[in-house]
Amino acid sequence: MKKIFAFIAAAFMAISVSAQSEAGSFTLQPNVGFTYSTATGDGGKSVDGAFGLTAGVEGMYMVNDQFGAAFGLNYTGYNVSKTFLKEDVIYSNYYFNIPVTANYYVIPGLALKAGVALNILSTAKVDGESEAGNVKFKDFYKSTFFSIPVGASYEFNDFVFNLRYNFGVSNIQK
Repeated sequence: MKKIFAFIAAAFMAISVSAQSEAGSFTLQPNVGFTYSTATGDGGKSVDGAFGLTAGVEGMYMVNDQFGAAFGLNYTGYNVSKTFLKEDVIYSNYYFNIPVTANYYVIPGLALKAGVALNILSTAKVDGESEAGNVKFKDFYKSTFFSIPVGASYEFNDFVFNLRYNFGVSNIQK
């Protein structure tokens, strides 16, 4: 079954070491935030309303006053409760997300972002569901998939408020 996986950072906030810097400078930005995820498979089956947390760090190199290149490492994912065979279960999927984005500053402090991200599966499990033999829930998922992050951020004092949507472009299930 083919699935497209998307992460939406609903209120993604990063504490910035330095706001939009001068050309030629490099900054590190630790970040924490929230995600909202959906997964859609063949036949229209989907998992909606999966909220989660994300945390990591992003580094940015300012090429000039309007353009920066950023890369990061985040730990992100979701838990969702569903009823499966009359039993309440919690599905959990967590990934290491490695985005590389181009940041274009429309005005000082306001950036538009786009790029590519590699997602590496860390955890995929179902709590409350018994395993069949030696098969584990994680065995149904590929270990990596790609997504295209797009978004915008606004820098205010030493905080960066970031909204990002990751379009899943790879099938996450085996």
